[in-house]
Amino acid sequence: MAYQTTITKKGQITIPKEIRDILRLKEGKKLEVELEKGKREIKIRPAYDFLEIARKIKVKKKINPVKAREYMEKQYERL
Repeated sequence: MAYQTTITKKGQITIPKEIRDILRLKEGKKLEVELEKGKREIKIRPAYDFLEIARKIKVKKKINPVKAREYMEKQYERL
């Protein structure tokens, strides 16, 4: 699927709604823009957000963050 868009005076483009919907792009979402080396093409893709991915991880048992930090500090002392 190919779409045409126009670059504004500020260098901005509009991503067509159909593409935004497919990629689940919302206002404020970060994107990666990559220039293909040796080509006159760019790639635009959603940026990976570590916190967004981490929120999806389900844990069996809640961990006290203070105790977890203390444990990590002890482990680093041993190195």
